[in-house]
Amino acid sequence: ILVHVNNILNAIAFGLVCGITILALMGIGHQSDSNLANLLTTLFLQFCFSMLAPVLYLALLDVSVCVAQPFTYQDARIPAARFIVGMEKDLKSAKHIGDNPPHWEKPCFKKKD
Repeated sequence: ILVHVNNILNAIAFGLVCGITILALMGIGHQSDSNLANLLTTLFLQFCFSMLAPVLYLALLDVSVCVAQPFTYQDARIPAARFIVGMEKDLKSAKHIGDNPPHWEKPCFKKKD
């Protein structure tokens, strides 16, 4: 919510600065050349603050949502069923190798007679 409120406030601030600059450019207000340069500089800075910061905030918001809910998106889905099938196959192979070792006798704790 804070990111969206910040975007709305930035849009309002940029609209006010844009309106003041347009009034000065149309000659409605009595502005000198240095004041006009200050207005254009303010317009450029307000544009940067109103466009770049919200884009970064929205990007960070999107990243934080992906971090907070990592398994809801298809790109981050873990193939658990494939892992389980592979693990079952490995366990069966390990049991077979444990019961029938290839080049040695099966180990045991008691001596055979």
